[in-house]
Amino acid sequence: MSTLSLNNTCPGNLQGTSAGLFLTLINTLMTAKCSLGNSKNYPEDFGPNIRDGDGFDFIVIGGGSAGAVVANKLSENRDWRVLVLEAGGLPSATSDIPALTFNLQGTQEDWAYKTQPQKNSCLSMKNKQCKWPRGKVLGGTSVLNAMLYVKGNKGNYDHWAELGNTGWDWKSIKKYFTKLEQVLPPESENTPLGTKGLLTLTKISSDEPIKISLQKAYEQLGIKYLKEQNPEKPIGTVDVPMCIEKGQRANTGKKILGNYRSRHNLLISLRSFVRRIIIEEKVARGVEVEIGGKLLKLKAKKEVIVSGGAINSPQLLMLSGIGPKKHLQNLGIHVVQDLPVGRFLQDHLISWQEIKLSLDAIKYPKGPADPLYEYFMRQEGPLASISLTNFVSFLNTKNDSMWPNLGFHYFLFPPNDQLLSTAVSRGVGFVDSIVSTRSNECKLNPCLMMIPTLLTPKSMGRIMLKSKNPRDYPLIYSGYLTDEADEDMTVMIEAIRFNERLIQTAALRKHNPEVIRYPIPECDKLEYGSDAYWECFMRHVATTLYHPTSTCRMGVRKNDSVVDPRLRVHGIKKLRVADASIMPKVISGNTHAPSMMIGFKASDMIKEDWLE
Repeated sequence: MSTLSLNNTCPGNLQGTSAGLFLTLINTLMTAKCSLGNSKNYPEDFGPNIRDGDGFDFIVIGGGSAGAVVANKLSENRDWRVLVLEAGGLPSATSDIPALTFNLQGTQEDWAYKTQPQKNSCLSMKNKQCKWPRGKVLGGTSVLNAMLYVKGNKGNYDHWAELGNTGWDWKSIKKYFTKLEQVLPPESENTPLGTKGLLTLTKISSDEPIKISLQKAYEQLGIKYLKEQNPEKPIGTVDVPMCIEKGQRANTGKKILGNYRSRHNLLISLRSFVRRIIIEEKVARGVEVEIGGKLLKLKAKKEVIVSGGAINSPQLLMLSGIGPKKHLQNLGIHVVQDLPVGRFLQDHLISWQEIKLSLDAIKYPKGPADPLYEYFMRQEGPLASISLTNFVSFLNTKNDSMWPNLGFHYFLFPPNDQLLSTAVSRGVGFVDSIVSTRSNECKLNPCLMMIPTLLTPKSMGRIMLKSKNPRDYPLIYSGYLTDEADEDMTVMIEAIRFNERLIQTAALRKHNPEVIRYPIPECDKLEYGSDAYWECFMRHVATTLYHPTSTCRMGVRKNDSVVDPRLRVHGIKKLRVADASIMPKVISGNTHAPSMMIGFKASDMIKEDWLE
């Protein structure tokens, strides 16, 4: 083989005119490929330069949605050395292609967590365990997620403040969203989105016939289309912006850390596994971390900021002696501070209702190579987003509030789809009988997944340690559908009833919708379509929308919270948590944007405390 084919997979421009248009095309495709997964878009790995005993002003644990923002903003002060410890490596080329998001699950970029089997949920998942993918990579779960930029609503944040969390009301925090946003293309000055922020956002509106029909179907039910998401009046359907730039995923590792890689004081250490926080006399002094096969102790002169997310952050705190006293003692961990770490876990539960449609619901299906050509030539087409996922609705099925209790997402699969549909089945973790049914039903016709989301769950779960070995995955008890009054189940059944009404609108009937019935032996004994049937159905196929929160929740009382309103861990100095785990209640929308907001506000509070 030639040296070129072995070592130089991204050659420069081909020279000469004899190659003609064919070589021009090949060169264009190769150049486009080389823009994916480019390590030059990220900071250099500082890990090999770190020695035992080294000191930094701030140590940020986790380079994900929140951690990247915290580190970016703190490093604006050139006198502060800020070290980010990230357990994973750099994002892959695959991660840059939006439509391949489900293909990342189970790879080295995913922690690949699974819930513990419970009798109330996940019963038709393999081993009765729901998969909970989380990003083990620079950029965290912003590398794996669906890239939707959703702020939640005013009621969420005002409620946080009502619980005693001063400064977290909507009026106080909405400026942080604006400072995050850089919407493309730039709009008029009165745009509700920011245009000069840290993160690139792209407005996308699908022109698939079924999307247009869905919008009309909602309108036929009296639900209006919103031109922009409105956190102050959220009810309606809307095309939300996506964290995409020129057809590529805009993850926080690239856009919020990589874009500022020239800062000499912003240091990123990859493949750095933090084993514990070093705490002496109730003061966080640094961390114990594995880097390059060596166990190092690093000093934090000012603070340690934990931004590992709703699973890793409580795990690390408990390994460091901060958590429920009895649980830690049972594992032989010295208790530093007795706090309800890992408790109050919340997540957005989703269900699946899939319909088969006539061919007129989609554009004329293209050949399998066409989407690849369209993407690599113009960074457009099916690979440049994820189906219809950014067309969402926010509803209140009880009509008792201006705030939604349900959201709906949609996945559209063309006939015999081998790209997204197969990856979704594998990613969700359905048992083989459901995977087979989905595949067979959707061979000749397009299929639409209608995905109701429980936005205001009453049920709570818990994160616990399996052992005091940091390498042992924590135990995840989702707690789905366990609230005493069964309110969560009631709302999810209402969601199914709403879907039934939507399917019966004139706008959707023209596509001959036919509900696909998943084979579930325990439920098939019941009357199909009855409340009892749908309750059984929920306990078998309902699963996560990948939004765990609240395991280190914020509050003013130590008995039911872990951090105070300034995100300082109760009773421990120089230690904060800044990520989705601090949410007092899960917000009514996707958690990526609020997590970044939390990181932004945390950095402001840290600056205030150290620059007074």
